Amino acid sequence: MTISTGRVLVVDDDDLFLRVCSSLLRRAGLTVETANNPTHALALIEKRRYDTIVSDFCMPDLSGLGLLRAARSCDATVPFVLMTGAPTIESAITAIDLGVHKYLPKPFDIDVFVNTVCEAVKRRVGSDDIASLHRRLDRALEGLWMAYQPIVEFSKQRPLAYEALLRTTTPEVKGPPDVLELAEKTGRLFDLGRAVRRSVAHELPMLADDVDVFVNLHPADLEDPELYERSAPLAAFARRVVLEITERASVTHDEALNRHVEALRALGYRVAVDDLGAGYAGLTTLARIQPEFVKLDGSLVRDIDTSGVNQLIVAAVVDLSKRMGLRVIAECIETAKELATLRNLGVDLMQGYYFAKPGKAFVSIDYHLETQAAA
Repeated sequence: MTISTGRVLVVDDDDLFLRVCSSLLRRAGLTVETANNPTHALALIEKRRYDTIVSDFCMPDLSGLGLLRAARSCDATVPFVLMTGAPTIESAITAIDLGVHKYLPKPFDIDVFVNTVCEAVKRRVGSDDIASLHRRLDRALEGLWMAYQPIVEFSKQRPLAYEALLRTTTPEVKGPPDVLELAEKTGRLFDLGRAVRRSVAHELPMLADDVDVFVNLHPADLEDPELYERSAPLAAFARRVVLEITERASVTHDEALNRHVEALRALGYRVAVDDLGAGYAGLTTLARIQPEFVKLDGSLVRDIDTSGVNQLIVAAVVDLSKRMGLRVIAECIETAKELATLRNLGVDLMQGYYFAKPGKAFVSIDYHLETQAAA
């Protein structure tokens, strides 16, 4: 059985088994996230909505049944598939009492496993009627607000820009990924993109004239006619706006992409390629778009001080970017050692919790400690 939509969380303390399960479910067309311990799983469940949770029964600290009980406090109806290598009548009865969708003894048949998870997802997705999804998205948009995180130009000890990050105050919607998923399921990505750009346009005049704003674009936003209208709210500030095209979603590399980017530049916008190193066709996108900025994915930045491979990759990107006249931004910086390593590799534009967490205000930066860290 295959299914075209659905997000699944797989929890198991055996990393090899976790990878195998994830691979099988991805082949079935599901979006899969993983956690190798219950604590990490609960943190993910608190942040976003899953269509099914698949969990091992026996894990350190908290059993699969314990995870199920805790997960129910966050999402009372999420289907739960429980796996165990030591099945007992007692655990099976408890699982049924707690509303487990399926109880699978290990080892299990691959087809049975995949079909069981797909059936659980189908039941969950099918229960979400389109009218209720529209209502949830409407409430999310009503509570929409933008958080701003500085992008630091280290050599000049100043914020070059702030990235605008989607947030919502609506309790039933667990953060930006859920808002985006609702917009995708209801076919209302244009509504979401317009609301974001309208909010940024309202708040941008409060920012110093020499500081810019980075705004994320979903690939679908490139097809929105309003994006190219000179009367659109954000167009009035186009020369202070950098539009980020993410590499975590597939971007169609054809002549239409070139036309879209040319039209945006004609309005005064600049362009950044986001998440380089985590997406589908990073170098292809660089060649097609020739952006003013390229943002390194956090997976390349995290613990870069101890990863020789990541250092080589970043050094190559920095060198290529200099040759192409692009500016490199390293995001997700959290430690002084990461900062110092990136500085040694020639990165000058930086973003991450080490400098500031995203917030409603355009926060200022204390550069004294950062200067000492990079010395």
